[in-house]
Amino acid sequence: MNRLLLIIFVSLFISTATSKSNKNKNTLGLWKSVDNPGVHNQNVNISNVYLIRNVTRILNTILLKQDKNFRPTNGEKDKPLTVEVDILVIGIGPISEHDLLFSCDCYFRQRWLDDRLAFTPITGQNEMSLASKFLEEIWQPDTYIKNGQKSYLHTLTVPNVLLRVRSDGQVTFPHDSQSCHIEIGSLGYYNNEVTYKWKKVELDKSMSNMLSQYQLTGHYIDTTNLSDPRFDNRAYSVLKTYFSFKRQQGFYILQIYTPSSLIVIMSWVSFWINKEASPARVALGVMAVLSISTIGFTSRNDLPKVSYPTALDIYIITCFVFVFAALVEYAVINYAQIAYIKKKLEELKGLENQKMIRQMFASSIMTTERASFDIIQDEVPLKVEIFYRMAVKATKAKQKLKNHDPAEVVNRIDYVSKIIFPLAYVAFNLLYWCSFLYWIKDEVELSQI
Repeated sequence: MNRLLLIIFVSLFISTATSKSNKNKNTLGLWKSVDNPGVHNQNVNISNVYLIRNVTRILNTILLKQDKNFRPTNGEKDKPLTVEVDILVIGIGPISEHDLLFSCDCYFRQRWLDDRLAFTPITGQNEMSLASKFLEEIWQPDTYIKNGQKSYLHTLTVPNVLLRVRSDGQVTFPHDSQSCHIEIGSLGYYNNEVTYKWKKVELDKSMSNMLSQYQLTGHYIDTTNLSDPRFDNRAYSVLKTYFSFKRQQGFYILQIYTPSSLIVIMSWVSFWINKEASPARVALGVMAVLSISTIGFTSRNDLPKVSYPTALDIYIITCFVFVFAALVEYAVINYAQIAYIKKKLEELKGLENQKMIRQMFASSIMTTERASFDIIQDEVPLKVEIFYRMAVKATKAKQKLKNHDPAEVVNRIDYVSKIIFPLAYVAFNLLYWCSFLYWIKDEVELSQI
């Protein structure tokens, strides 16, 4: 919910036009601007004295015809009164993502037609600048910020008004665009009584350098009718102006993205540390996990608590996964080494059993040859062949156990990790930055604000 700081620059211009036609009545254009005390100058000459007396007479006549409790109809009771509004924005900021607020300093002016203020022009004077107290004696539109959250009034030479209004976060933070809008309308008059229309909305040329984290990319205006929830056939005339901002990414690149990337790269150092240096590898992994967690929690302090992930959350979570995976890799190494040793011990145990079987088998052959005279001649060569094959297999297994060191398995895992981790992280960064900078369009851009 963004807030708006409106400095109402109060001025009153009374413009006149005379005509004998009923269609062209004497009218008065009412503007709010700064009080002009020039009519009270003590050094006025004699010609100005006549002007002052005529102005006093005109004002007395105007006030007699004025009833500030009723809106002007200008001879057309069935048509609503049109109020023209223009805004000159001279400053925006600060913008708070945590509270969803923004501040805006601007000049706010209104113009409407009230034929009860018409007067006969004085020699060359078609308009008069009057004191702001004169506003208390005439009808004024009850204009206010419809999506206002809080307002207070203070006086510094002229009345000033402070208002706060609501606004959206995108989920592409911090690569997003923000749209902060202001809604202006009448408090009590429906659109069949008072209608609003924009005259213009201007931005001061110095606006572009006022915000440290945002760049003002543009604005646009809209006019709509806001339905009254209490009545189906009633609506208020509402003016809307949208300010579009593009977030500057330099702060987040220096404070979040760069440290997170360096921590991920630091976690890969453990792949070059000897597997026997358990304290060093574990300490490095734990420190990297805690560091990336701290960055993640710190980055959310100034942001609203939302249920959806932002682009920054996705990056930090992915960095955390890489760091945590580097720590888990050492656990995998230890598990693989232990499993490999157990497997080889079982193979050695199997070889010992085969040795006992061979001894028993050889003894059986010798016993059979001595005890049996009617033995079939083919049985002895067959048993000798089986015995020979078992001996060859056992010899090869022993040689394989001698040639395979458990350290080779560990080194192979570390070697693969040295290649896969950097390549995966580079691929993630390419996909991340291309997606959020080029492929994924921001919601504000899609709405053509």
